[in-house]
Amino acid sequence: MSGIYLASQSPRRKEILESIEVDFEVLQISYDEDSPKISESPIEFVERNTKEKALAASALLQSTKKIIKPVLTADTIVHLDGKVYGKPISEEQGISMLMDLSGQYHSVITSIVVAQIKDKKSEDVDLILNSVETHVLMRSLSANDCKKYWNTGEPLDKAGGYAIQGLGSTFIEKIDGSFSNVVGLPILETSQLLNQIKVDYWLTKTS
Repeated sequence: MSGIYLASQSPRRKEILESIEVDFEVLQISYDEDSPKISESPIEFVERNTKEKALAASALLQSTKKIIKPVLTADTIVHLDGKVYGKPISEEQGISMLMDLSGQYHSVITSIVVAQIKDKKSEDVDLILNSVETHVLMRSLSANDCKKYWNTGEPLDKAGGYAIQGLGSTFIEKIDGSFSNVVGLPILETSQLLNQIKVDYWLTKTS
């Protein structure tokens, strides 16, 4: 099978799929991400959000004239001691996040879901899920470091208020686990899901 829909507006996820030569089309969906429930762990929260995004994308696909293909979506969160850090919406919030993470190991979890729809009439949607966690050590930061970084504009749409693939890399002392997971889409696990649903990428394409 060739081709999937990517139900994500993240440029990092698009770049990662392009880097492993996946044939994909971006599917724009309207979905308001929820906040963690009191009883949820960070991984339960991110997995629930990603599943709900996948179901919303599937419902949209079934209501249009688009060709039925698998839908891939993902969600990435940063957490420290169970507290989830989303995308900062103000300078004060962005600086506060980085100061919390300063000198600490924190976790980055990406949940990936592939939704498979049988046909336009069926309400059955098969969901395949995988979640990946990476531990990241941020060096000790000053408030001035954080303010300078905020002024670059890079933290605005990044979970935890930093981009490991950008200027924020100068803050990272060590990572344990997948680098691409911290960027927003773990490459190994994504390729394994593609294998599972028999969708081509560079390794499986015939010349």
